[in-house]
Amino acid sequence: MRALLWLLLLAQAGSFDTTFRAGLAALQQNDLSQAREQLESASQMEPRRAHVWLALARVYWKQHETELAGSAAEKAEQLATGDPVVLHGLGLFYSESGHYEKAADCEAAYAAQTPRDASAYPRALHLYLQAAKPKAAIDLAQKELVRENRADVRNLLGKAYEADGRHAEAVREMREAVRLSPYDESYMFDLARDLLQHNQLQDATQLLEDGRKIFARSAQLELTMGVAYYFSDAVDAFLRVTRIDPGVEQPYVFLGRMIEQSEDKLPEVTEAFAALAKANPDSYLANFLYGKALSFSGQQEQAEILLRRSVAEHGKFWESRLELGIVLERKRDWAGAAQELARAAELNPKNPAVHYQLARAYDRLGKTEEAKVEHALHEKLTQEENAAIRRQG
Repeated sequence: MRALLWLLLLAQAGSFDTTFRAGLAALQQNDLSQAREQLESASQMEPRRAHVWLALARVYWKQHETELAGSAAEKAEQLATGDPVVLHGLGLFYSESGHYEKAADCEAAYAAQTPRDASAYPRALHLYLQAAKPKAAIDLAQKELVRENRADVRNLLGKAYEADGRHAEAVREMREAVRLSPYDESYMFDLARDLLQHNQLQDATQLLEDGRKIFARSAQLELTMGVAYYFSDAVDAFLRVTRIDPGVEQPYVFLGRMIEQSEDKLPEVTEAFAALAKANPDSYLANFLYGKALSFSGQQEQAEILLRRSVAEHGKFWESRLELGIVLERKRDWAGAAQELARAAELNPKNPAVHYQLARAYDRLGKTEEAKVEHALHEKLTQEENAAIRRQG
């Protein structure tokens, strides 16, 4: 009797393996109806096999049956019990379906199971950043750095600190990444860009000068160096033009774009914008520029008046909407900020800064799903911008 039962079990196992493999083969060939039929049969034979549910999740997703796909993925996750293949597969599935936090959790669990896969922790960290979960990324990076001091993890930890609003720690970690891997140009570029974004022109210039000694033929570093020098000298030049001929519009536009990098000359720039607005009280551009300068110097009430005037004069000028949204954020009017920033995003959907600010407003309003969408758009557009810069180099 026992021998007969053993034979029956072996036959069932063989039948499961055959059906499961047939389902995987059909999935690989993108024969989704056949894959679904075989894999659903396999799931009935062995309902506690995580691999089957993972494959079914993939089939359902390809068939645009998102609820079934999510349910199958959850079953796979429940049954995975630390299986690195399933965890990694789930990470890929959740990433493709836009559930970045779940993807990061699975990839982090996979990384803990497979220390020999050096790319696992960076993948998990990238996913936490895509999910707008910098604190989770910080915790994971710190744990991995206890095990191994790695430049790629230090660099990503710096980006996580930056996303969490902790600029000093971000610079510290990015500098450590450069120290650990001085011949990796991308780490130096990331640090230089971060310094420039925070108006630390002297530090950025010194870093890039040092980088020239190593990357003597790097077009990318030369371009960034030009930006660092350009801001300091260009502000003075444009201010001179406004004094020579106040009626020429272009230097004011350039100064408006560079205001974040001209903090040491902000009083002179604000004075130039004030004179422009006084001479052109009905100009949407003059009111926008003067309002932006006042906001940057902390005068939010007057800035809001000017920016609302600019919006009233030219409702489709997206930059006025963006700056007004930022002013309202600073005044903690999250609903008003979200309204203006959403309109700015409609007017200029390709600008990453708009999506970043809108995501922050949604976060403050507790609109988690909307915030995730905006964070993902910001990440995608930023990556596209960086890729374009590298191609130009």
